[in-house]
Amino acid sequence: MDVDIDTAKENTKCVILAAGISSRLRPLTNDLPKCLLEVNGKTLLQRILNNVYAAGIHNIAIVVGYKAEKIREYLRVQFPQKRFRFILNPNYQTTNNAYSMFLARKFLENQDGTITNNLLLLDSDLMFGEKLLLDFLSNNARDKIAVRIQGEHDTEEIGVVINEEMDITHIGKNQQSSIGESIGIEYFSSQTTTVLFQALEQRVRSGRGRTEFYETSFQQIIDHGATLAMFDVGTHPVIEIDTRDDFQQAQLLKLD
Repeated sequence: MDVDIDTAKENTKCVILAAGISSRLRPLTNDLPKCLLEVNGKTLLQRILNNVYAAGIHNIAIVVGYKAEKIREYLRVQFPQKRFRFILNPNYQTTNNAYSMFLARKFLENQDGTITNNLLLLDSDLMFGEKLLLDFLSNNARDKIAVRIQGEHDTEEIGVVINEEMDITHIGKNQQSSIGESIGIEYFSSQTTTVLFQALEQRVRSGRGRTEFYETSFQQIIDHGATLAMFDVGTHPVIEIDTRDDFQQAQLLKLD
């Protein structure tokens, strides 16, 4: 679905997922949530928010869980003039990011339960330059998922398979014929967001969705006819930080 990009930005809400315990990064995350780790003088969350603001989006919710109070206090100090919606995942120790995403539904819904805002969804463990998000959002306003094709890949990644039209046909771990890694940046129109949250609710209520990755719901709506484009991040610098090795690599990343 193509619409004017300036109108799309004005009508976009951003959800940042930051509830996880990040056990693979311990002891770095013994006392801090992953998004508050500093890389070259700035926290991951600070960089992400600066990039979102630079893209013209100011309506932001952050799903918190592990060390939630530290995120709240950090933002009060670092962004005193900004307002955020905090959404608590009280079950962060036993749930996955699909459940955290599902909890953001009320932030996106109007009083009558409809969704009329587009959604920019971001994982909070990313480090990337400002130009990536500007390019991602200005490319066009189609429903899309950012994918890193260049560089090395491993089986831990969320892989994607595409068709000739560069639309995603399969997404998830252990994807044969994967062309790259879904990095955790997505954009959905209000219509697709509505369908996506219906899928999330169905899966959460069945019990499966509490421990799944949110990409499982992406796959469900693709299987039912949704078209999600693959956006190649190209040479834009970006890294998802899951492990100590990732954290070390992030120190060497040269941003825009």
